[in-house]
Amino acid sequence: MQNKNLKQKRTGIAIAGLAAAAMFAAAVPATQVYASGDETATVAADLPLIEVSIQDASPLETIKKSLIELKASTDDSIDLNAVDIAASQIDLQGFDRSATGIQTVTARLSLAESSEETADVKKSLGYTFVQNATVKMVKSSAPQLKLKADSVTVNNGDTWNAASYISYINDDSGILPALIVEGNVDMSTDGDYYVTYTAIDIEGNKSEADLKVSVKTPEEVIRAREEAERIAAEEAAAEAERLAQEQAEREEAERRAAEEAAAAEAERQALLAAESAGSGTPLTGTADNPYYGGWSNCAYGAWQLAHNLSGVNLPSWGYAGGWLYSAQASGYATGTAPAAGSIAVYTGHVAYVSAVDGDMVYIMEGGFNGGYNERWVNKDYIYGQSLQGYIYLP
Repeated sequence: MQNKNLKQKRTGIAIAGLAAAAMFAAAVPATQVYASGDETATVAADLPLIEVSIQDASPLETIKKSLIELKASTDDSIDLNAVDIAASQIDLQGFDRSATGIQTVTARLSLAESSEETADVKKSLGYTFVQNATVKMVKSSAPQLKLKADSVTVNNGDTWNAASYISYINDDSGILPALIVEGNVDMSTDGDYYVTYTAIDIEGNKSEADLKVSVKTPEEVIRAREEAERIAAEEAAAEAERLAQEQAEREEAERRAAEEAAAAEAERQALLAAESAGSGTPLTGTADNPYYGGWSNCAYGAWQLAHNLSGVNLPSWGYAGGWLYSAQASGYATGTAPAAGSIAVYTGHVAYVSAVDGDMVYIMEGGFNGGYNERWVNKDYIYGQSLQGYIYLP
């Protein structure tokens, strides 16, 4: 065969061929090889024998490499330096990787060119050959366990399935080994986790393989989560501001109400203090009071309260029921509208008015149950007596 990539046999090729021949018996007539536990099987004469461990993860690659090296050792037109073994193709018939012992196989191989100038695109050498061979699958002392990769990256939130990362598991006994998976993978928390796979055969032999699992949240999920957190934070801030505003308004209203109540109470206390200072507990008479009987006499009380609280010394107008007419005759203003600091005149009673609240007046009086008294009454009457009018003090 003529080809620019095929060369005449060289010394180096011969040495490579001898080395390859040392790895397996090639073209040895009358040699018998027995399958494990079966001495009736023999290897056909002149077929090369290739020994492969049943634990070999890539037995086809091992067989392909052995056959190409064997061919180069016997065919001086093949230069191994011009062959890319990994890129070369093999079609293998009659091969069962799970069965131990001897197998007769037929391989069709197409050699690929090895060249720096064409490293990105491997070219065929245009050399294809067919080779019959015997393959001896050798028992292993431990089960075979191979993962698809040493490390994987999975999405946060997915379901963890440890078995999906096993590429190959077998035992030369024909009985599948027991599988133990150790290591926890938290699919809800980003991070690196480590899982150990252990295959154990019926004799207790073990094989282990380690897998690094990186749990990561997809970028679009992170962005959506961050956006949701931002919106939630803004809403929470707005709600907090609204609640704070309502609280401030409530506190301001309470403060104003408290101030108004305090002012009203202070005003009431001041009024009571003034009344007490001038008339309370009870007021005592003076030599100027023209009426007798003390606080058991309402006329005494009204005259004394006008003196103490309004600074007015009234004339002696006699009987209480005649005070309104006597006041008019004395030039005092009178009327039916109540006023603080006036004298209320009833059909048979007089009292000093210290405060007015709508239809109610607060009177201070003597002669109530025989003594001094203060009370709220209707502006137009008291129990048992009708109002005649009010005397307005100057």
